[in-house]
Amino acid sequence: MHDGSIATLEEVVDFYSEGGRNITTGPYAGDGRFSPNKSDLIVRIDFTEQEKSDLIAFLKTLTDETIATNERYSNPFK
Repeated sequence: MHDGSIATLEEVVDFYSEGGRNITTGPYAGDGRFSPNKSDLIVRIDFTEQEKSDLIAFLKTLTDETIATNERYSNPFK
């Protein structure tokens, strides 16, 4: 995710599907799904496994690896 705490697209979809994270071990253990500090924008999305697969497949079609390394876009001030 944007802060590096979730490594894969599949894990991000699971995070939103579950309405947040339940961390079971470590210093940050706790059920974040019920935290009073959780953003109102994070709500449980009741995906089926097929819907998750379809969403991930769609999102992967939006990936363009070439733009990140294209010299044409490397300097916005040219």
